[in-house]
Amino acid sequence: MATLGDVKARIIAETNRDDLLDDLAEALEQVINQAIEFYSTSRFWFNELRTTSSTIPGNEYISYPAGIRFLDGVYLMVGGVRYDMRAQTPEYIEGMYSTPIFGQPTDYTSYLTQLRLWPTPNISYVVVWFGVADVLPALTDDGSSNYWTNEAQDLIVACAEKYLYRDYWKDPRWENAAAAEDEAYRALKGKTNRRLSVGRVLTSWR
Repeated sequence: MATLGDVKARIIAETNRDDLLDDLAEALEQVINQAIEFYSTSRFWFNELRTTSSTIPGNEYISYPAGIRFLDGVYLMVGGVRYDMRAQTPEYIEGMYSTPIFGQPTDYTSYLTQLRLWPTPNISYVVVWFGVADVLPALTDDGSSNYWTNEAQDLIVACAEKYLYRDYWKDPRWENAAAAEDEAYRALKGKTNRRLSVGRVLTSWR
């Protein structure tokens, strides 16, 4: 598997800049992390997340699970059946709590690092979370690796090279790097769509 060190070596070779080994060594690592952070909010097949946690009886709040960057949907498991929960505005949920009710939660709103549920859970329920994961595992040294250094390497390399050419060297070749970045992004999204496709056209009401 390709490591962070491999990504650095590739950028140094492609840009043919020895200063990335010494004067700009710190900048090299910074632009790689900057590129990863920029694309961490984009959905690819490798950064989707499904996880579960449980509500606490009598507590209307439930904390976001560790490792989730943003939320797509929340579901409640009751007796082996999965129920969709409806996303609402904070004002809507606040209004509903003018009449406190305990029972099976049906609605939620995001509040800081938590969800506020309505009604307040009367028992412990299993919550199923779907979303996009944070950058895991983190790249802690040149020997570490993750999906960004492997499946998304072309994208991260091109984006990092764009930052170097544009922001550090003031070199017009940043436009070529940007074009390579766009091509790598489209290729990765195309692969993602093929992997996640159900192989048929879905009806509009689903």
